Amino acid sequence: MNPFKFLLLTFGLYLSLVIVFGGGSNASPEPTPTPTSFPRVTVVMLTPEQQVDRLAELAPSPTTTIAPVVTVEVSEATECQQWLQIALQAGWPNERKILDRLGFIMWRESRCTPTADSGPDHGLTQINQIHKGWIFDLGWTHEQMKDPLINLRFAWLLYSGREANGQCGWTPWSLSC
Repeated sequence: MNPFKFLLLTFGLYLSLVIVFGGGSNASPEPTPTPTSFPRVTVVMLTPEQQVDRLAELAPSPTTTIAPVVTVEVSEATECQQWLQIALQAGWPNERKILDRLGFIMWRESRCTPTADSGPDHGLTQINQIHKGWIFDLGWTHEQMKDPLINLRFAWLLYSGREANGQCGWTPWSLSC
C-alpha cells in the first residue's frame, strides 16, 4: 500500500472517531476533594481488657508450627537453591550429593518454576500424569503438583520408593545412579 494512502486512511479514521465520540469536553475538571468532604472517622481506644483479648487473638497458637531453617550444604553451582529448604521439609535428606542432583532436576525440568506445566507434567520436578493413580491414592490431584511442597514431597516418595526397592531413584528423571 502506498504510504501516502495509509496516512490518509489513518487520518480519516482518526477524524471520524473525533466526530463520532466528540473532541473532548469543555467542562471543567471535577473539583478536588477537600478535607471537609471526607467522612469523619472516630478512633476509639481499647480498654486494657480489650487490649489483652486482642493480643491473645494475635498470638500464635500452640498448634502453629514454623519449619526450622536448616543450613543446606550444596555446591555453589547447584541450581534452584531457593527450593532446597522446602525440599528438606518434604522429606529429602540434607545430603550434598542428593540435593545437588535434585537442584539439577528442578532446573532441567522446570527452570525452578513451581507452576511449570508442560501438558502431562507439572511442577518443579515435572511429575508426570502416569502417576495420577498414586497421586490420587495419597489424597492429592495432579494439578496440586504445582504446589512446591507437594511436588517435592511426591518426588521424594518416588525417589525413595525406588531406592528402597534397590532401584535407581533418579530413573524417573532419566538420570543414572
